[in-house]
Amino acid sequence: MSLARRFIQNLGWLRRSSTLRLTLLLSAIFAVGITIAIFVALLLGENAIERRVDETLRTIASSTVVQDAPEDSPSVIIRAPDDLQGLPTPFQRAVERQSSTIDLNRDFLRSDVWRVLVTQDSQGNAVMVALPLEDSEEAQALLAGILWTTAAFVIALTLAIGFGVGLIAQRRLGRIHDTLNKLAAGELGARTQLERSKDDLDDVAGQLDRTASELERLVTQTRHLSASIAHDLRTPLARLRARLEDLPASDEKCGALEEVSRMTGIFDTIMRVARIEAAQGRDGFEPVPLGPLVHDLAETFGPVIEDSGKQLKLEIRTPATVGADRQMLVQAIANLIQNALVHGGTEITVIADGRTLGVADNGDGVPADQYDEIVKPMVQLDTARSTEGTGLGLALVRAVADRHGAQLTLAPNDPGHEPKGLRITLNFADL
Repeated sequence: MSLARRFIQNLGWLRRSSTLRLTLLLSAIFAVGITIAIFVALLLGENAIERRVDETLRTIASSTVVQDAPEDSPSVIIRAPDDLQGLPTPFQRAVERQSSTIDLNRDFLRSDVWRVLVTQDSQGNAVMVALPLEDSEEAQALLAGILWTTAAFVIALTLAIGFGVGLIAQRRLGRIHDTLNKLAAGELGARTQLERSKDDLDDVAGQLDRTASELERLVTQTRHLSASIAHDLRTPLARLRARLEDLPASDEKCGALEEVSRMTGIFDTIMRVARIEAAQGRDGFEPVPLGPLVHDLAETFGPVIEDSGKQLKLEIRTPATVGADRQMLVQAIANLIQNALVHGGTEITVIADGRTLGVADNGDGVPADQYDEIVKPMVQLDTARSTEGTGLGLALVRAVADRHGAQLTLAPNDPGHEPKGLRITLNFADL
């Protein structure tokens, strides 16, 4: 995996973090709100300045006679409305509107922004009075710059704080997520170890740890109980078998011995499932090439399959090497082959396709709504109750799959035809 791809994956929490999304949402609302507030403040400030200047212009006009008005100066211009000779064109348009703030885009009497008002002089004659707004505009621009800079800084600070809080929260959520994944994979000893109880996330983590501890206790107790029962019953069964062996030969004796052997097999399977489910870590795991494994299985079980009148096929496509306990995989495939021998059709196929290992048959198959049921311990479909079986074969396969973190998949082998058959595979995750 490239560094860029790994970096992108590590930052994948950014789009999943509810804390960061909330921060972005609040920051966006704050940004819109402060933008509107600044625009309103600047607009109201500009209107207030214009009203103040207009009052000043009226005061100047009321104390002046237009015929005696001084010459134009950088501080004030007083003219009759029909005497605008020498003034820039925008002054004419401002006089027509009676009042206006004009921007000349060039200096005129050392200012390019003027406030123009048409009012009355001390004798009631119409007069145009104009004052420069250069200083007011500069003050307004300075105020706008301060406001926009402050807003940008506050928004950036909010995002930075939100990013930091989101990162801290995501790390804690990541530990909770990893703990849940480990528990789902069968590592019942996994804990978050978040015990500070500073907020609701720590409360959730603490509740998860307490729940996991109780779950571990109950599961361990159940496993020990089933394994102990199976172990304790093996001794009476062994004694029973010894006594049956001493009886004279008869059909009843053979039937009884077969039942004892069947019960012993059930208890042995229960104990194997319990040992597999109780195992943790990756002790005993090694690189196992699936191709050679399938060939070894074919050599071992091929004669048995042929003796039963069925045909063994191999489906090998670019087989991979997986980290696994070889003996467990052999047990799982042996159980699948036995299941196909009893319930399948005339063809049994052992599969090694990439990182997938499994067995398929061309029998009647199983209804899709029963897939989850047949992998449970001691569960047999009604159609299978007439044949010999314990209902533990697929339970052991599922235990092996869970032990290896593999996905156990059940599907029709030939979905477009009848009979559909059954295809059961263990799909190993990438290393």
